[in-house]
Amino acid sequence: MKDLIKNEIIKMFYRKKILIGLAVILISSIVGVWGTIAIIKSTSPENEIKITQQKIANLKKERMKTKDPIKRQKIDEQILQSQAYIDNLKISMKSTDWRKDVKNQLAKLKKSMKEATDLSLLDSKEYYREQILEYEYCLKKNIKPYTLWQINNWTVMNIFLGLIIFLLPFIVFIFASDIVSNEISQKTISLLVTRPISRFKIALSKFISATIVCSALVIISEILVFIITGLLYGFIDLKYPITVGTRYRKHGLELIPIYGSTYIVPLGKFLIYALLLQLLIITACCALSFFISAISKSNSTAITLSFLMVYGIYFIVSPISEVVSKLNFLKAFLLYTYLNPLDILENNIATNVMISIMTPFVSILILFGYIVVFLLTSLKIFNKKDLLV
Repeated sequence: MKDLIKNEIIKMFYRKKILIGLAVILISSIVGVWGTIAIIKSTSPENEIKITQQKIANLKKERMKTKDPIKRQKIDEQILQSQAYIDNLKISMKSTDWRKDVKNQLAKLKKSMKEATDLSLLDSKEYYREQILEYEYCLKKNIKPYTLWQINNWTVMNIFLGLIIFLLPFIVFIFASDIVSNEISQKTISLLVTRPISRFKIALSKFISATIVCSALVIISEILVFIITGLLYGFIDLKYPITVGTRYRKHGLELIPIYGSTYIVPLGKFLIYALLLQLLIITACCALSFFISAISKSNSTAITLSFLMVYGIYFIVSPISEVVSKLNFLKAFLLYTYLNPLDILENNIATNVMISIMTPFVSILILFGYIVVFLLTSLKIFNKKDLLV
């Protein structure tokens, strides 16, 4: 089995498309980091204040036109949140004592938490508690909270992941979508299956080799971005607090975070969890690609179907669900929804699909479901397929 996997990996690196894949990863990394740094620089306090002031002006105009009391209440909440954001920015620009600033912020947050109505996400007790947890942890560990406009390897990586994740299926499809169909079209598969090796081992070795190559290329590129940006702009403390695991309850058409559900993990541990999830996500993408390759007879068909299965269906369902909110749950069944490991850990998936029972554990189960269903189906198809024609 080891020799089969080794041979499959070697064959993958002899294919011309390896250069295309490497080029995509290199270009997307360079452009992604450059764009990320530009985004961070655009969030300087001065720019943020101007943007937020314009947002408040627009909200006030919208409020004047709105007669619905519930909508007006939500707009009032947004105005208050935006004004508080401006006030905090102005204070942070003047202050030099970060511990004093954090204590002042804690006092305001605790007061806001007591007054929170728990009727909307931005005015829920857990929304304020989440920020309180971060600030209290920073005080306890003597870690200065970073701001959105500060450039370090974590602020870059956080935004960079959101940008690069869009290309993850594309990278996987380049290497894995025709791993079977390519050999069928070139009629080299018949030589392989006539050898005294079970079809199960042949198929499994192809899947494992594709997963190893895709995982190595994607994760190594992400680690390099994290290290290089750290050397250029500074490394963030790996003890820095990250809030994860928020759970939600249904309230009308909204999801409200459950009080006490969010907890803190240090950044170092968070990155390990994210790395493991990234491996799981890539494996799920490879399982889907392997399935499509097993049912396809040509390279072009395999690649086209792969794109339609991940990108096409999502970009059809997503706009429809925006119009018909009751259809949001459909996104829970699409692989594209689970491509960002940070969204899974922070449980942003729940608010995306508007399902209150969604948790990081449920997201992981769905990814495992993708792997098991598509891999087993692929192995069955490969075993019954007429490959000697």
